[in-house]
Amino acid sequence: MPSDKTYRKSKLGRLLDQLRKDAGKDLSYLASELRKTEAHLSKCLNGTNLLGWADLGLYLDLVEADEDRRRKATEYWEDAKQDSTRVQHPAAYNQAARSYARAEADASKLKQVEAVWIPGMLQVPEYTLALREAAHLFVNPKVPANRTVAARQSRQMRLHGDAPLQAHFLIDIAALRRAVGGPAAMYAQLLHLQASAALLNVTIQVIGEDAGAYAIDGVTILSFDDEDFPDVVYLETRGGGRWVENDVDVDKFRKSFNEIAEELAFTPEESLKVIRDQAELFKERLQRHDEP
Repeated sequence: MPSDKTYRKSKLGRLLDQLRKDAGKDLSYLASELRKTEAHLSKCLNGTNLLGWADLGLYLDLVEADEDRRRKATEYWEDAKQDSTRVQHPAAYNQAARSYARAEADASKLKQVEAVWIPGMLQVPEYTLALREAAHLFVNPKVPANRTVAARQSRQMRLHGDAPLQAHFLIDIAALRRAVGGPAAMYAQLLHLQASAALLNVTIQVIGEDAGAYAIDGVTILSFDDEDFPDVVYLETRGGGRWVENDVDVDKFRKSFNEIAEELAFTPEESLKVIRDQAELFKERLQRHDEP
């Protein structure tokens, strides 16, 4: 794991440091027991370095972590250990998806660009099921379809409540026209987009055909209230996904997102009209189908 401060290592480090303080253990004592330098252990606690698996277990023993916080530390370590350059296959390695869901749950802001599909946060169940069926070669057959939908619906609750996620979506017009699940499913999906766009914490912009080429797609940028946790980028693929966490590359994704939103995409008001017009087209298809 490179020696760079990342959200996932920072999250683990903060928990480990709090355990140290609660146990009244000096940094020098723990470093000595772990046979590490104080400087190295300090970097592990501030999110720059990562303890090895065996060292983590010993550390948790030394600070007398209870079962709940031991479990959390293990989950956080698994997240931080992921190789951000490797795409993982969800049928065999579900860690990438779990890691993203946990990061999304902690985020305060989300920015997402989708060129082909409606973003997961905005999908209706019929749309989610159609995508799952299409991606059957990548789906874990042991996970029932209704569980996939329930998980997606649960994540969407972040858009509601007392402290909702501030979400900004850039969606290519091709995704609005693609009849995923058929006309009825797409009509319901586009009505749901209209309702979502009405939320004060949600911004939806459509990227039209005349926008031409743009820099990024299938990209999610997560931001956190805590200044100790830097922004992270998640690149989603059929094979699972990968993280981008170094500051230079994250800044490129951030600037690319802003360029698309400010220079290429329709305004939120124009986008809502595009969504409504496309919904009417699917409605007309349904009516023609019902005609004798």
